[in-house]
Amino acid sequence: MRRTVGTGLCLLWLWGAVAATSSEASAESVPEGSTPAMTTETIAPEELVRGQKGWGLSVFAGSEPERFEVEVLGVAKNSTPELSYILARLTGHGLERSGVAAGMSGSPVYFDGKLAGAVAYSYPYGLDAIAGITPIGGMRRLSEIPTTAVPSQVPAASVSASGLAPSFEDLVRRSFPRSLLDDQLQRLLPSGEEKGPSSPALRFTLSGFGPMASNLLQDTVGMPVSGLGGGSVPEVPGELGPGSAVAALLVTGDMIMAAHGTVTERRGDEILAFGHPLFSLGPVSIPMARSEVVTVLASAANSFKISNAGPVIGTFDQDREPGARGYLGAEPWLMPVDIRLTGMVEASYRMRIAEIRQMRPLLTTLAALGALNGATFSAGPHGIDLEARYRLEGHDDLVVRQSFDGDQAGVDCVLFLLGFGAFLDLNDLAEVDLRGVEIHLHQVAEQRQATLVSAHPEQLRVAPGDRVPVWLELVAHRGERFRRRVEVEIPEGIGEGRYVVLLGDGTSMDAARLQVEKASPTSFEQALRQMSRLHSRRQLQIFGLVGRKGLALRGEVLPDLPGSLRAIYGSSGYSTAEPLALAIVQEEVLDLENPIEGAARIDFEVRRPRD
Repeated sequence: MRRTVGTGLCLLWLWGAVAATSSEASAESVPEGSTPAMTTETIAPEELVRGQKGWGLSVFAGSEPERFEVEVLGVAKNSTPELSYILARLTGHGLERSGVAAGMSGSPVYFDGKLAGAVAYSYPYGLDAIAGITPIGGMRRLSEIPTTAVPSQVPAASVSASGLAPSFEDLVRRSFPRSLLDDQLQRLLPSGEEKGPSSPALRFTLSGFGPMASNLLQDTVGMPVSGLGGGSVPEVPGELGPGSAVAALLVTGDMIMAAHGTVTERRGDEILAFGHPLFSLGPVSIPMARSEVVTVLASAANSFKISNAGPVIGTFDQDREPGARGYLGAEPWLMPVDIRLTGMVEASYRMRIAEIRQMRPLLTTLAALGALNGATFSAGPHGIDLEARYRLEGHDDLVVRQSFDGDQAGVDCVLFLLGFGAFLDLNDLAEVDLRGVEIHLHQVAEQRQATLVSAHPEQLRVAPGDRVPVWLELVAHRGERFRRRVEVEIPEGIGEGRYVVLLGDGTSMDAARLQVEKASPTSFEQALRQMSRLHSRRQLQIFGLVGRKGLALRGEVLPDLPGSLRAIYGSSGYSTAEPLALAIVQEEVLDLENPIEGAARIDFEVRRPRD
């Protein structure tokens, strides 16, 4: 199979349109090692013949493009309905030994002084540097797309079927499947490609994320990840032009995630690059930066350029099959993510993340994982208390809290963050304008979570208004049993008969509420209200239940309805109405010193005092 050659985290396609001036001169007139003159002339695949010689431009060290040699092998016809690819052998600069290196994506190739296209693909484990070259005609069609400032987003109608976001029920139960992480990681693969050792591979360059984030990307996606380079430099000398190294920045700040590739053509302020899709996202809004190449690392599996990113100089605005388009000048808006660690260490990290809604939840999650691994650790016995604040335009901040304990507390914590981020950015209820995320992680070196095994009231026969002492039996992490006393209030207006009380950790009780009330939100406003009422395992939640017939209708609970109204709402005109058999008539929340897990039930017998 072919593999994409470049951009370390190849992501974007640039923003824009218009202008004029490209690059190159003629094979006969350009001496070995020199740079071709600028030209707007092009040559089509059908004009080439086997054995025809040409040259290309790419950066192999530093920031200045250098010439390599190209020999036509033929044309792969209609690799896609719109594109045929030129096949060529590349030589020079050690390419005979390294093969085509990741980071060469977009390197312009010329024949007879005319621009033919961009190096885009290679073949894994090949003994020669055989490249697929995307014709420049297809790339120039990107210039015809109108310039927009619309950030990348998923159409609301397509989100549910895509499986990219967890359901609201999953958020409440905190039972996010590991497949959610896998699905998000799959967004980092080029469109239409499958993971595997012989599949196309983007090369991610990560700085500050730590080995676990790198290994997670590589193991789950099957994508080589470079921890070498990938940092930032204050300046990259020279002008951006054909053959220059360019970077697409997904994350910048204290952590950096970037995709490094090559400029194919510059016309005025418009840039065409990469020669293949980064993620086939269409309209995007991602920072463009100059790139500095440290060296080329030869590998039998996947050679690549070790690169650093320079300052932002523009924006990629299109990510499509023939390549990426962008413009020099205005920088795109980036979402701020601030992460603070307390407990075992005191540390803070500030990042800004590209506004790619299909990928932003994953990038935020990997930043949190990188913070944990960079400052302390995320595996082995430990505990984490999380508070995440999501700043939403037009809404109050959403604040969620949760506690995690055990050998996988760190992974559970970031998966929790991934679930909420995916719901906010990819939900099928409404488009949400997320303006920033603040994450506080308080970490301790031991497991604290106890298990609630039973609850014993001092009396079962009660009267309205009584406050009944209840002893909770708990088992600590190491098996020590202990008790805790709480009081349960019997409501004043309760009738005689059975009165059921459920008590347990906040997460389990939130799930119980969903089971009783069956009120899945039908609008984002309802979802936001319900999410803001979610509880953590550091809270004990108590519900009092009675048998009352009602309905859940369009995300709202209508308890204790007369039979006539239930019949009306339950008619065919209200097919979404869910019948309810129980109602929550009392609830209380107690904060705990340490998290617990589990729930218990008490059946009281209510009797009114007799005169």
